[in-house]
Amino acid sequence: MKRFFALGLATVFMAAGGMPAPAQDQQRFVIATSAEPDSIDITAGFFPPINYVILRNIDEALWSYNDDGTIRQTVATWDYSANKMTLVFHLKHGVKFHSGDEFIADDVVFGFDRLMAKTRPFARHGKHVAKITAVDRYTVRLDFKEPDVNFFDGTSLFPASKAYYDRVGEKEFARHPNGIGPYQFVDYKQAQYFDLKAFPDYYGKRPSIKNVRFEFVGDPDVRVAKLRAGEADMIMDTPFPQVDALLKEGFRVVKLPANPTVSIEFDMLNTKAPWHDRRVRLAIAHAIDGDAIVKGLFHGVPERHPRLAPGEFGYDPTLHNYRYDPVLAKKLLTEAGYPNGFTMPLYSAGANFYGFPQTTEAVILYLKAVGIDAQLKTIEGSNGFEFVRRVQNDPSIELVSISGMPVANSGLPSLDALTLSYYSKSPYVLYKYPEIDEGIPAALAELNDKKRADMIMKMEKFLYDDVASISLWDGMSVFAMKKNVRYRPIEHRMPFVTLENVTTSK
Repeated sequence: MKRFFALGLATVFMAAGGMPAPAQDQQRFVIATSAEPDSIDITAGFFPPINYVILRNIDEALWSYNDDGTIRQTVATWDYSANKMTLVFHLKHGVKFHSGDEFIADDVVFGFDRLMAKTRPFARHGKHVAKITAVDRYTVRLDFKEPDVNFFDGTSLFPASKAYYDRVGEKEFARHPNGIGPYQFVDYKQAQYFDLKAFPDYYGKRPSIKNVRFEFVGDPDVRVAKLRAGEADMIMDTPFPQVDALLKEGFRVVKLPANPTVSIEFDMLNTKAPWHDRRVRLAIAHAIDGDAIVKGLFHGVPERHPRLAPGEFGYDPTLHNYRYDPVLAKKLLTEAGYPNGFTMPLYSAGANFYGFPQTTEAVILYLKAVGIDAQLKTIEGSNGFEFVRRVQNDPSIELVSISGMPVANSGLPSLDALTLSYYSKSPYVLYKYPEIDEGIPAALAELNDKKRADMIMKMEKFLYDDVASISLWDGMSVFAMKKNVRYRPIEHRMPFVTLENVTTSK
């Protein structure tokens, strides 16, 4: 089943880097986005879902994706042992980095080592690797400590040019992205724009659009205004209420179910907080009308699922969204010892994604109706991660949040989504569930797909029954573009812009 829907018509690298200055071209394709990377070195980024929006056009991993999201071979073929303990990559000859350096085995090892040292999300899978070896110039071998059934689906192994790094050093390497992808870096002005141009020596199919600018526009309504004014050819994270109007005006709209799932997340480490009682969490679930939020606030654009979405590995069709029942909510609060409700902090996160402020306001009103005084607190970007670390070390802190959790359509394997959100060994998790902590490693080592799907289904049902978090609505990345622009995003993946899949007509 297709997981996206197309709707109608209606700076220069310095000499040390060996990269010449590009000629300026007025025929520049402009994309307005709020997704400014926290690092332009893809081997050192903190938050891949945002960084990938732009950087995956510069940096290619050792494998890529078909339009349906399945893995495809690009710059390497591989042999994977049946027990998933040995993986050997055979690199394509003659592939060039944008610096002109040839892509070789040493670059895979160097990229792996940088990712392990600098990119925490990569370590989720890299930690399973006991040893990585450049066997010869075009062969790389990975020996695993234990099987990792999601190695290909759960991570991206980006090569990094060792020759370029040795030539220019750490500072220049981090400032000037240098990949093997179809586009090369031109210029970056923080909080303003990021410019790319097509790489003429790209090993694969040359992209049709030659010059691209990503403009950083935080206000979603301003992004729409720029599209209407002709100042942008495409915009990301289109406000849901604007979709129908843009279609009527003749713009093209493409929707991609994607990360995150907008959820209420509870700090379960604080055993004295009211919400440590399951009845309170269940009361909160019944107090909120998620369907009304989707239909009323967001014009029915997002999807809504209790846990995983149909078609995802481990999906359980027997689970249903918690029904809206404020009378039951009050009854549960009384049973838990809070007949008059209580006061709780409600942190709003997810500033990089559309819809969080509106959702938070609605949740506060719904909770007020059953006696819970939710006091709004905002927290943004990396500050949120730092705050979670504080909570992990100080159980007395109270934390309930409207968060972007990777639950449904996250672009990750189901096990990865579970690990990121609920595994106590994950650095940003506020849960300690033996059922999850024991289940995830066991599932990662299970080579039988049916058995592994059953294990995931069991863990998902446990989290649903325990009301570990409350899924309000699932992320929908909405791309709006001029009527002469066509874009096909990759299904079941994060909503980065694959410029190779963007075409224009006169």
